[in-house]
Amino acid sequence: MKQDTVTKLNKVLDISGELVKRDLSPKVDINTIDLSNEYEFSQKQYHTLIEKGNAALDEILAVAKESENPRAFEVVTQLLSGLTNTTKELLVLQKTKKEIEKETKDPSTVNNSLFIGSTAELQELLTAKKK
Repeated sequence: MKQDTVTKLNKVLDISGELVKRDLSPKVDINTIDLSNEYEFSQKQYHTLIEKGNAALDEILAVAKESENPRAFEVVTQLLSGLTNTTKELLVLQKTKKEIEKETKDPSTVNNSLFIGSTAELQELLTAKKK
């Protein structure tokens, strides 16, 4: 916020002081055991929500067909939207887990050395290295 806006707000609210900025996102250590447990729990929850949502959708769709009430069909579309969002969240959960696991793995850099020279020079180099 601009200083002028802060001053005006202080005057209107009859308070004094400066605007304090805080970092609300502390660093979190990644514990892979907890990560796996939380992922499995979240995955089970999403699957349960999707299963129950599908069962509810079947029931509500039957009611909507029998009553032919526009509000019943509106509820069906809202439930479909909710199920779609839950399915997307499940995919985001899987993607996030893969990204976190990728970040926590040790870097796998392989450095291959290539010797350019004759075999006699290589033999001399290896002999000198043994001593």
